[in-house]
Amino acid sequence: MKQKDLKTLREMKPPELAKAIAETKMKLAQIQVNRYSKQSKNVRETRGLRNKIAVALTILHEKEFVHE
Repeated sequence: MKQKDLKTLREMKPPELAKAIAETKMKLAQIQVNRYSKQSKNVRETRGLRNKIAVALTILHEKEFVHE
């Protein structure tokens, strides 16, 4: 993940971050379906999306922990 993307994720508020996570999960599900139906050429894209979800969830948990 690029530093620019990481910075934008850290600047988001928790509701925005949750929305971004949901959108990324939907995109990941679509890509996985397309991968098994042989429509996708980029098979490494799923790894990047899973990484982005993990980083966003970590940042979300950090923000929740700090506010409590």
